[in-house]
Amino acid sequence: MGERGTIALRLLGSWDATVRGTRVQTGSRQQRLLAALAIHGPRSRAYLAGLLWPEVPEDHALGNLRAAVFALSRRLPGSVVCQGGVLALAESVDVDLHRLLELVVRPVAAWSVARDDAWVLDRPGVALLPGWYDDWVLAEQARLQELYVNAVEERAEFCLAHGDVHRALALARTVRDAAPLRESAVCLLIRAHLGLGNGTEARRTFEDFRALVARELGEQPSERVRGLLQPLRRG
Repeated sequence: MGERGTIALRLLGSWDATVRGTRVQTGSRQQRLLAALAIHGPRSRAYLAGLLWPEVPEDHALGNLRAAVFALSRRLPGSVVCQGGVLALAESVDVDLHRLLELVVRPVAAWSVARDDAWVLDRPGVALLPGWYDDWVLAEQARLQELYVNAVEERAEFCLAHGDVHRALALARTVRDAAPLRESAVCLLIRAHLGLGNGTEARRTFEDFRALVARELGEQPSERVRGLLQPLRRG
C-alpha cells in the first residue's frame, strides 16, 4: 500500500475511508485517531491519548490508543506509521481536507476556474466532520470556516475587479450563505447585482441584510452598506 492515494480519507461533508475505491468500515476510535492525525499531523502517543480520551486516566487512554492502532492495522493496513514514539498518517493516505487547505491558501491569481470552482461553491461539501463535537474538532471547524470564507470572498473580489461579474455574484452568494452577518460579503453581493444592472436584487439584498442585522444584533447596517445604494436613489 505504498502507492500514494491508495487509501482515501474523507473528512469533509461526512466521514469515509476507502481503499482503491472500496469503502472500509472502521470504529469510532479508529475514525477519531485518523482524523486527529489528518488534522494535527504527526504526534506523540501521549499527545494523541490525551487529545482523544481526555476524561480517562493516562494509562487507560494509552490503552485505547494501542487498541485503535491495532484495529487499524487490520482494517486499514499501512494507514498509520510509527516513527519512534510518534504516530503519523502514511504517505499513501489521500485526505480531502489537505487538498481543500491547499486551495484556500493559494494566491487568488493562481486559482483555476475549471479546477477549483466546484470546491469553493460547494459550501456543504467543505463542512468538516459534521456531527462531531469533540473540542479539538470544533476548533478546527472554526479555523477552516474562517479560511474558507476569507478565500472565497477574496476570489469574489478578484472576479468583480476583473469584470467576471457573474462568477463574482455566485461566489458572493456562497460567502453570504456561509456568514450571513458578514458585512463585506453583503457589500460584494450588492456590488455584483449593481454591476449586472439588477437594482431590484441589490435593494432586496440590502433589505434582507437590514432585517437580519436588526433581528440578530439590534443594529442597522453601516454607512458602508447603505452608501452602495446611493446610485439607485439618485436614479
